Amino acid sequence: MRTILLAFICLWASHVSGQDLVFSEPIKLGSQINSDDEELAPLLSRDGKTLYFSRAFHANNMGGKYAGTDIWVSKKDDNGNWMPAANMSYHWNNKRSNAVIGVNHDHTVVYLLNAYSKKSGISFSKLSSGIWGEPEFIPIPGINRDDFVGIYVHPDFDVIMISMKGTDSFGEEDLYVSLKDSFGNWTNPKNLGPTINTKGFEISPFLSLDKKRLYFSSNGHQGFGDADIFYCDRLFDSWETWSTPRNLGEKINSKFFDSYFFLHDTTAFFSSIKLNNKADLFEAEVNKRTIVSLSFDRQYLTAKEIGDLIGTSVSRKIIFAKGSATLTSGQKELIYFIANKLLVKTEIKFQLTASGNESKLMKDRLAVIIEQLASVGIGNYRIRLEQTVEENENSDTIEINFFR
Repeated sequence: MRTILLAFICLWASHVSGQDLVFSEPIKLGSQINSDDEELAPLLSRDGKTLYFSRAFHANNMGGKYAGTDIWVSKKDDNGNWMPAANMSYHWNNKRSNAVIGVNHDHTVVYLLNAYSKKSGISFSKLSSGIWGEPEFIPIPGINRDDFVGIYVHPDFDVIMISMKGTDSFGEEDLYVSLKDSFGNWTNPKNLGPTINTKGFEISPFLSLDKKRLYFSSNGHQGFGDADIFYCDRLFDSWETWSTPRNLGEKINSKFFDSYFFLHDTTAFFSSIKLNNKADLFEAEVNKRTIVSLSFDRQYLTAKEIGDLIGTSVSRKIIFAKGSATLTSGQKELIYFIANKLLVKTEIKFQLTASGNESKLMKDRLAVIIEQLASVGIGNYRIRLEQTVEENENSDTIEINFFR
């Protein structure tokens, strides 16, 4: 199946068996929201009273059933129940595929995708005297408008997450970020790197309010079948360094296509075709729990392969003095030696595996190793971070591994 949902073949991935989000059993939203057609891309206003989503294959869409997706909206009544959804009609919809991709904090500006006034990309609509204005185009450089593009605009309007197939993509659609600079201009989209992006596709990005956690759908990370929903955390305030993606688990994900995750306070919304082989919107309550242990399944290069690459067998364990995040001169030389040998072998990626309790000290230790690798010319896009949290582990060790 390849409809507006874009189902692809599953490819190589990594697998994580731990998570720090606990979900209730998802509930399919009622007939006020879901129809006999397909519902996608839910997005809730900050006050929780207005739900926007896209509907595909509906006869009342602008241009008819096969013209593309339209934006529909449902509001809560005084009793907190969703009212029957209505088409936003000519305000935000046309014969192209349209979607709400962001709402500002006070719900006076809504960000929109796709083509208005013959300009394809991102637009915004302002609320004035209770009426939404005509969409106005926002110029964002470097967006591939010739293929599938998915976008999420943060409420602060300073970060835009983009799913597209760029010239530097690892496979199908990759995730990118565009930031607003000090002059109010948007930067060219930057690839988020191989920790997140794979040979498969990564789509439907959603960024948390604090801009530290990214949710997305992928068929390139190991899951339960077709595309699953994952999340990862931004590290060291960098947009290039991310924790290893974690699967949201079998309550949210299924063997079918699961995507378009959106989190509002403690309520999650997402789209799935796990019922009736068509996309419906679901909601689930979410709570957080503390990680006790994480286990990862990785295919590293063997010791012999590493020895052949760097010409000798060396210890790849960096053991810090207790309470210290400072590298010794010998450790700096070791990292320099390894990185220099692999500098031009760009197909080889570095895996930094930290053992012990999650803490600022551990983050500082990872940071000094990343800084040392950077001094040789190893970019963040070649580095993945992994942490095992076990009570009896030596908390002063970081091991450097490699993979293709």
